[in-house]
Amino acid sequence: MNKLYTAITQIKYKEQWLFYFLLNLLFIWKYMSRTPYNPMMGMAAFLLLCTVSIKAYHLFFKGKERLSKYTIVVLFISACILIALLLYLIDPLTVRVDRWSATSYFLDGLFRGEYPYGIHTHVCETNYPSPSPLWFYLNIPFWLMGDVGFQLFFFLFFLILTVYWFTESYTQTLLYLILLLISPVYWWEVLVRSDGFSNDILIFAIILFFHKKHYSFEQHWLATSIICGMMAVTRLWAPIAPAIYLTQSFFKIPHRRKVMVLLTILLVMFFFFAPYIFWDTDNWIFFSRNPYMSETSTGNGWILLVMIAIALFLAFRYKNFNQYCQYTSNFLVLFFTVSLVYNHVAYNMDISFFDDADFDISYISLMIPYCLFLISQYQTDNVRK
Repeated sequence: MNKLYTAITQIKYKEQWLFYFLLNLLFIWKYMSRTPYNPMMGMAAFLLLCTVSIKAYHLFFKGKERLSKYTIVVLFISACILIALLLYLIDPLTVRVDRWSATSYFLDGLFRGEYPYGIHTHVCETNYPSPSPLWFYLNIPFWLMGDVGFQLFFFLFFLILTVYWFTESYTQTLLYLILLLISPVYWWEVLVRSDGFSNDILIFAIILFFHKKHYSFEQHWLATSIICGMMAVTRLWAPIAPAIYLTQSFFKIPHRRKVMVLLTILLVMFFFFAPYIFWDTDNWIFFSRNPYMSETSTGNGWILLVMIAIALFLAFRYKNFNQYCQYTSNFLVLFFTVSLVYNHVAYNMDISFFDDADFDISYISLMIPYCLFLISQYQTDNVRK
């Protein structure tokens, strides 16, 4: 028993493994419980699949760049075939998750000349689009193709490409991809045509770009500020990870540049929101229906202040990119878990967690890109600072 305890405590970033397993097991329990199948069997199958996958990786692929490269191609093609099959078989109108329709209906309304933030989703008449404008614009190509779910193919490829570009390691990229593709969390995103994880991939990729190209408010401050402003107009939670990454840099620059950085970010945000702010200057409909209303309709101000304080503490504490990913992953788990539990207790205590539509555990999965980066890095001994 002592040897087992010692082995567990010596695992690098063991909490990331814990988050990865617990979140996937939680998804299995929540959604398999709604089917005729036993969720305990699903959980056991997932743990067995993880064990076999990790063992196979270490036996056949670790340190073998050429073999890993071709395996990535095979896995990507296989994943695309499965995604295509699921998109074909599942009628999105039967799915009680409205992220796909928030995007699709927004763009339908926009190109019809209707105020798009006033159009409800397919779930109910009180659900409205909550992403910010830039995210919708990025999805226009997929909307024009007839299904915004097609973004799943693009962002999976984009994630693979970005992780390899940053790590310069096919073996690490392969393990990252394996852990993603055996994750029920990821396949839930596919089943419901969700674009939340794709948005998360985009933010993660930009952070990797910042780090590898040494972008900060000390260097390339204007470009960094513009990109930060653009990230802020994808989703309300999108600035969390870049804020943790760039806080140290922000406080190192002169006060005059701080003002310039903040003004640039606000101007970029205003540029994207201006068409909707001035859409109707008679009734100013933007102030009665905008993307922030859905995201801020619940919550607690004191909890938010505590979370901001924790985020600032972590932002000043990290000393290298590994610690940044660790702290960001940990904070995202903490922030969304506390927020979801509070909302459930405050508003829906009379029903169970899993019957509460507002207890959306998919938000916790936003830590997945950072979590998998750390796990894959130390499993492949490809440690970067």
